Amino acid sequence: MNKKTVVVAMSGGVDSSVTAGLFLQQGYRVIGLTMRLWRDITKQESFTAEKDAAQVADVLGIEHHVVDFTDIFKNTVVDNFLEEYATGRTPNPCVYCNKKLKFGALYEKAKELGGDYLSTGHYVRLGKDAMGNLRIKRAKYLPKDQSYVLYHLNQEILQHVLFPLGEYDKTQVRALAAEMHLPVFNKKDSQEICFIPDNDHHRFLQIYSKKKDGQGNFVDSKGNVLGLHRGLSHYTVGQRKGLGLAAKAPLFVLSLNCKSNEVVLGFAEETLCKGLLADSIEFSDGSVLKEPLNCTVKIRYNAKPVAATVSPGEEAGKAVVIFAEPLRGPAPGQYAVFYDEDFCLGGGIITQGIKA
Repeated sequence: MNKKTVVVAMSGGVDSSVTAGLFLQQGYRVIGLTMRLWRDITKQESFTAEKDAAQVADVLGIEHHVVDFTDIFKNTVVDNFLEEYATGRTPNPCVYCNKKLKFGALYEKAKELGGDYLSTGHYVRLGKDAMGNLRIKRAKYLPKDQSYVLYHLNQEILQHVLFPLGEYDKTQVRALAAEMHLPVFNKKDSQEICFIPDNDHHRFLQIYSKKKDGQGNFVDSKGNVLGLHRGLSHYTVGQRKGLGLAAKAPLFVLSLNCKSNEVVLGFAEETLCKGLLADSIEFSDGSVLKEPLNCTVKIRYNAKPVAATVSPGEEAGKAVVIFAEPLRGPAPGQYAVFYDEDFCLGGGIITQGIKA
């Protein structure tokens, strides 16, 4: 009987390394596949991720390949990031990368290599809903749950992916890495966007964006000038810290106006929204929203799911989301992701908040 082949997306980190080791222990044929994505033109970055992944593959005794996706990464993920910021939105490039690269181009490469399954080190689970549809489920250890960034996976892809880490917490994963004698067992987790390792978004945008940032006015919701801002790329909707203004109460970013180069500020009560508008709506079972759906929704990666009703918008692919209780500042460009308990149903891109 031929062994099933699992192609593991190996980033050189502990999560994907343990994922490869687990499948090897379970008797699968395992192939490691590492994406070459980005090199900062201002630095001579080493190929640390590739070297670490190759070293892990050597310890495990598995086949390992590096695939050069630098062009497609720049032309899709990075360009989209730059375009979104240029229009005053706050993108989440990890969601976009998962859709276009990991479960797009990399998924196709895995099939070329003879893979029966593609696996990553994401902390999520797979399960079937009451109708028998495969769904992404939230991780057992919720602080590490990454279902938000995988809401877009459809039935065809879900039949050919595996996510073993959804049953573990990080401490357990590091312990497994040590047991497997993996050299990355104590490697630090990456907290930044992979193509902005210093986490300086403003520096990155100044180098790569065609639209250069400059000073402009802070204004209130009535248009009164409150002071000078450092450039729109320094701010995001809902932000409170780092504004550099004194006021009778904390100020928050309400919106960014690219045309006038203004940052609109307001007090806490002005940030509250009763809902949001979203477009590019997708459901993992392939269904189309035709009637109101009662569910929970996350409006950013680290947010808690809150009760909401999702209704069809005026056009196909759009939706109106009304929260059970007002929330602070949904940020245009982020994602609204819908859940039924632990099952991730789908989601879409936030276009604007609906003021309370």
